Amino acid sequence: MNSLENLFPKVAIVADQMNGFGGADRELISMLKLFPNAEIFTITFNKKIYPQITNIVHTSFLQKWLERLPKSLARHLKVFTPWAYESFNFDGFDLVISISAGPAKGIVTGIDQPHIAMTMTPPRSLWDKENNFRALKLSKMYSAISETINVFMRIWDTNIAKRVDYWTANSKYIQKKIKRTYGVDATVIYPGIEERYFEKGKQSQLNEVKAKYSLPDDFILIVSRLYDYKKIDWAIRACIKANKKLIIVGEGPDRKYLEKVANKNPNISFLGYVSDDDAISLFRLASLLLFCGLEDFGIVPVEAMAAGTPVFALREGGLLETIKEHISGEFFKTEEELCNLLKDFDKRRYNREEIVKQARNFTEAKFLNNLEKYITQIYEKETSK
Repeated sequence: MNSLENLFPKVAIVADQMNGFGGADRELISMLKLFPNAEIFTITFNKKIYPQITNIVHTSFLQKWLERLPKSLARHLKVFTPWAYESFNFDGFDLVISISAGPAKGIVTGIDQPHIAMTMTPPRSLWDKENNFRALKLSKMYSAISETINVFMRIWDTNIAKRVDYWTANSKYIQKKIKRTYGVDATVIYPGIEERYFEKGKQSQLNEVKAKYSLPDDFILIVSRLYDYKKIDWAIRACIKANKKLIIVGEGPDRKYLEKVANKNPNISFLGYVSDDDAISLFRLASLLLFCGLEDFGIVPVEAMAAGTPVFALREGGLLETIKEHISGEFFKTEEELCNLLKDFDKRRYNREEIVKQARNFTEAKFLNNLEKYITQIYEKETSK
């Protein structure tokens, strides 16, 4: 057993629904290196998407519902999530950690069970008017229904903050949002990427990936889930105007809309889902990564910088803490500014070693070291009561 397992022998990790792999999932998998025997609690779980997770996974009553209902209904069941999370039983656990951009922190724990809320963000759909309905046929109806539900959910989300003993944020930006939303102070612990993202890889692997996806010699890359708030339509229009080739990796409800925006332009290609290994090669092959959405931390830009690839990003949110302007990338505020940056882009202006050096500030090793120190301090505080 490692030192943390000696302090907290039985640990529960609570996550938002696990049906699509994202940044919070990467952080969870990193945490399992500190707590390899932790049990995971989540309202729904798709085992096929998480083959690397061999831990015990507890799901809620919503799991059975979703197995019987059409997939299109899954995103509209958030009104039931308070009951789903409050239904979990944590008897016998020494420490409970929720890692969430949603309602997972709403669990009910015992008086002697410290609950750490590792908060990716206060729920965007509740506090930032972010609904991602653009791709739906009945978007106006869904928007009206959602806003009614959100009134109830905001009250619940505010009240459950009292159930949390300790708060962490994945950036200073989110630290401020937590303070504003819940009135509490959070400790910033930056996430980090695995060492394999820094490995140069073999040229044969790069050639194989290039041939597999019929990639051009010079292209711009997006790696993202396809949602409204990611603003990938900005990137498509800007690349068309700047006559740049754009490769889009990822899936999501906004794909059909984005394909309409692209309008079969030969410079725009959608690859859909790719493996992590292929994504690492794509980061190395790309001339530039684009990131147009407002991010809490943004793990993908760090992965790209680890490959020595510069990043153009929205001048807002957590990316202001990870990207070093004029060294590892540039910032823009509007679609027009992005277009002008693309027209003027020359990768030779950027030093690969300096870009990689910037990414080194956000490694998995640093994340785990900082998290271990933080949890040890919690143990010392709890045992001194």
